[in-house]
Amino acid sequence: MNAPANQQAVAEGEASASKELFPLDFAVADYDRTRPLLDGRVKPQGIALNATARWIGDFCERPVYEIYDVAEFSLSWYVAARCRGEPVIALPVFPLRMPVFAYVLCRSDAPYEHPGDLAGKRIGAPGYRYTVNLWLRGLLKEHYGLSPEQVSWVTAEKEGAGYVVPPGIEVTVETGARPEELLLRGEVDAIFVPMLPQAFVNGDPRLRRLFRDARAETRQLHRRTGIVPITHTVVMKQSLYDREPWLAPSLVKAFMEAQRVCDDFYAKDPKHLGFTDSVFFLEEQRAAYGERSWTHGLNPANR
Repeated sequence: MNAPANQQAVAEGEASASKELFPLDFAVADYDRTRPLLDGRVKPQGIALNATARWIGDFCERPVYEIYDVAEFSLSWYVAARCRGEPVIALPVFPLRMPVFAYVLCRSDAPYEHPGDLAGKRIGAPGYRYTVNLWLRGLLKEHYGLSPEQVSWVTAEKEGAGYVVPPGIEVTVETGARPEELLLRGEVDAIFVPMLPQAFVNGDPRLRRLFRDARAETRQLHRRTGIVPITHTVVMKQSLYDREPWLAPSLVKAFMEAQRVCDDFYAKDPKHLGFTDSVFFLEEQRAAYGERSWTHGLNPANR
């Protein structure tokens, strides 16, 4: 569809949307920033959302665009799907960002002080293709000099979603193995994980982060690059977008409004946040990342 025709379709769609609501099946995790869409406080113009809250991992393990009209989705899976020509398109909406340095663990007795110390070592991960792993490989290569080819990878599953491991990468599959168990048994030297293992959360003294101060490292990355890694986006069926292009800007505006509602809720009174020191936490967040740091759309911070 050429640009003028597409603009006309958007205008016509917005006009028709004022008369009746377009039904959409929609799925997203229950974050504070998406809850206004899930509970109906924010409604996209012209759209009747049939909203479903799902576990975050569901958006990393299956092609949700085959189930829902619009859904949260793993960024790495989306990129691979587009490369294969699958009928899905992303909106400039980013419901999940992660300080990925927090998700690199090693044993407490390990001598590692820098990512470069992992050269020649074995790194465990659920899968090579996962978005956290993708971000870490790129960041550690660009900013710390550790390339993916310099380590051996041990994953818990064969690569799905049509993903093919690049040439020159050594991957051993230990089907069903949990990365943290491999780490504790000494079968790998570090792990890259999308969720912190329960043993670490519970304070197991045998585990620590590779970065001694992952928070400071994350903020330093942001100061240098403006990046807080985007790990999930929101996708729409390509056929739906082609038929009803006006849906996309309506949804993007709704996500922006839901984010504003979330930000205003905490700004009004930090006690809304369930942390004992929430007032200090929010002050630190604003100082480190700005007043409204979680944004949608193709602004410079998200490109």
